[in-house]
Amino acid sequence: MVFFHVFENIKHFQFFLKSGSGVYSIHRPTVYLVMRDMDYETAKIARVTGKCPACEDYAEINSTSPPKIAVMACEGACARGEVARRAANLIAHRLARDETVRICLGGAFTKDTGQRNLIRRAEKVIAIEGCFINCSSRMMAGVIPELSPEIVRADLIYNLDLPFGIDEVPDEMFTVYAYKVAQQVVKDLVKPAACCDDPGRDSLCASSGCGP
Repeated sequence: MVFFHVFENIKHFQFFLKSGSGVYSIHRPTVYLVMRDMDYETAKIARVTGKCPACEDYAEINSTSPPKIAVMACEGACARGEVARRAANLIAHRLARDETVRICLGGAFTKDTGQRNLIRRAEKVIAIEGCFINCSSRMMAGVIPELSPEIVRADLIYNLDLPFGIDEVPDEMFTVYAYKVAQQVVKDLVKPAACCDDPGRDSLCASSGCGP
C-alpha cells in the first residue's frame, strides 16, 4: 500500500504525490497499479477562503443518499486528456445521470469543500485517466490517502497513440473515442446488471453486451 502524508500550517498545506513508473494489469478496462518505489514530490497550495457557487451548488444537489458514483478525469491538456474529460462528461451528464456525479478535479484537489466530500461519501469512485501517468487518482490520493478508485485507462480502450495537441485530432473523432470509453465504463462499472437483465433496453446495452 502507498501512503500519502499530509502536513498543514497556517497558510499552506503540502502533500506528497507518488511519481515514477508502475506495473499495470488490465481487466476490462480497469487498471490496477502496483508501485515499485516510494519517491514523492512535495507541493504547496495556498488556501483560499472563497468558494465557487456553481461548483458548491452542484455538489450539494448531488450529495444524495445513497451516494452517487463519483466520476473524475485527469483533465489533461493533451488529446488523450481531452478524451478522458469528454468521456467523464458523457457518463455523468448523459449516459448515467442518475447513478453518477461529475467531480471537478481542481476543486476537489485544492480545497476541502463539496467536491472533495462527494468523493469521500462515494462508495465507488471512477478515475478516467488519459494515460499511464494517472494524474487524477494520484492527485486525489494526496489529499484522501485512503482513496481506492477504479482506474480506467481511456487510451487502452480506444487503443490509439494520439498526439499532444487537440488541434491535431478532428473534433468528431474526439466524440467517437470518448463515447467508446464512456460506454465501456458504464457497462463495466456503473450499471452492468441493468444491461444484462435487458440487453435490448437501449443502444448502450445492445452494443456492449454482457459477456466477459
